Amino acid sequence: MRLRDLLLATFLLLFFLLLFTPWRPTPVAHSARRPALAAAEVEPGGFYPRRIGSCPASYVDHMPCEDPRRSSQLSREMNYYRERHCPPPEETPLCLVPPPDGYKVPVRWPESLNKIWHSNMPYNKIADRKDGAGNYLEKLKKYVPLTGGVVRTALDMGCGVASFGGALLAEGILTMSFAPRDSHKAQIQFALERGIPAFVAMLGTRRLPFPSFSFDLVHCSRCLIPFTAYNASYFIEVDRLLRPGGYLVISGPPVQWAKQEKEWADLQAVARALCYEVIAVDRNTAVWRKPTGDSCLPNQNELGIKLCDEFDDSSVAWYIKLKTCVSRTSSVKGDYAVGSIPKWPDRLNRIPVRAGLLGGGTDIFEDDTRRWTRRVDYYKKSLNLKLGTPSVRNVMDMNSFFGGFAAALSSDPVWVMNVVPADKPSTLSAIYDRGLIGVYHDWCEPFSTYPRTYDFIHIDGIAMLIERQGSKRRCSLVDLMVEMDRILRPEGTVLIRDSPEVIDKVNYIAHAVSWTTVIYEKDSGSPETEKILVATKTIRELSSESH
Repeated sequence: MRLRDLLLATFLLLFFLLLFTPWRPTPVAHSARRPALAAAEVEPGGFYPRRIGSCPASYVDHMPCEDPRRSSQLSREMNYYRERHCPPPEETPLCLVPPPDGYKVPVRWPESLNKIWHSNMPYNKIADRKDGAGNYLEKLKKYVPLTGGVVRTALDMGCGVASFGGALLAEGILTMSFAPRDSHKAQIQFALERGIPAFVAMLGTRRLPFPSFSFDLVHCSRCLIPFTAYNASYFIEVDRLLRPGGYLVISGPPVQWAKQEKEWADLQAVARALCYEVIAVDRNTAVWRKPTGDSCLPNQNELGIKLCDEFDDSSVAWYIKLKTCVSRTSSVKGDYAVGSIPKWPDRLNRIPVRAGLLGGGTDIFEDDTRRWTRRVDYYKKSLNLKLGTPSVRNVMDMNSFFGGFAAALSSDPVWVMNVVPADKPSTLSAIYDRGLIGVYHDWCEPFSTYPRTYDFIHIDGIAMLIERQGSKRRCSLVDLMVEMDRILRPEGTVLIRDSPEVIDKVNYIAHAVSWTTVIYEKDSGSPETEKILVATKTIRELSSESH
């Protein structure tokens, strides 16, 4: 009986310990799935993982929404399979993407424009292709005003290693270069390693994640986009993105290209139907200028192309299907056409016409500009950050609003990817009117970039990125910070502003992803109920655990 009583007492003791002891998950293994995360992260006051381990070494270039294993099973029609396709939560491992063997902190800007570490990007064929834009740029200057600040924002489609965008930096032109994920070459990753703005995207079945009338120049050199296919929907999408009075440059096929006479004729016919002015056809390069109004289109209907109705919102672009109607430039009131909008850099702090689309936007814009000038000054003087030094080149602002943070950094040797959450007020058009660049994104999904992209990530209000109206969470704070770790370079910095309660949670998770942290009081003039967390991503544990 004694043995029996002893066993019963032991069982009861273990039962009550399990019942009344708060549960914290063990370190997450490589095979961990979302159900483990759901159990680990509960409502406010609950627990988060103590530590998140490294992914397998094969995840070194992992992009969850551009995974070839998933996309290869999808339809080829209109390149649907090469667009974003994010996995369901239960198929996403909770782990930290490791760096490649021999990874080094990237070469500092501006040396990185012409030199990178081979161990970070071991693709010799790409390295051989990065030069050659200089002579081409000189030719374009005969037809497009690339100097003097008239052209500030450019879009380079199918950009390869983004040499065109890199060359335009010397002219004060900020280029959003994009291309789909390569099956083996990682050209966008190469561009970002060099410090050139770039983004992974595909012109397929959906609008690109930019507002209408954003770019002063749209460029395609051998991008092989079939502009006239599918009822000219690709040309019409380019027209949506091009600012009135802006320039369209297409080099290579089909412009005066052997055995593509029909495609070249069709391209010219669509440009005529949309009333584009031919500036030049120089061998295999064609240059057009978009009209400043849309009044001529109804009178030239040879292809059946029509204007969208007056209620169409041409700036909505997050998972929106392409349209075959032309966006009305008259939908925006005021001077925002190329030639009318202020030249760079004057346009940076002028109140954008489209700031007024937000109620009280003019006053809010001015307050926002002053606020971020003060805050960035505090960052540099009081927080011991590397902003303004060659150590920081690629910067992301995850909740940009009017782009005030980026504007305050305009004199620094950086470029900023301004992200406007897709479910927040659409202020991205005003950011482009300032001469800055950015994208729409929903932070409950991974971002379309390669690992180790950004030197510095800034967030004003991290909790609102994952909450619905009414403070109910749409997704996980742990997931979001693991994604931030994926796109942050080793030894990179994260700065988060939020309430003390949120900062406490962020601080706990930051240690779980092996970041070192310091918490600061807010700057003068900011809300009393706000703190600042500065975190640094370490490299030491990732490389040793991922094999």
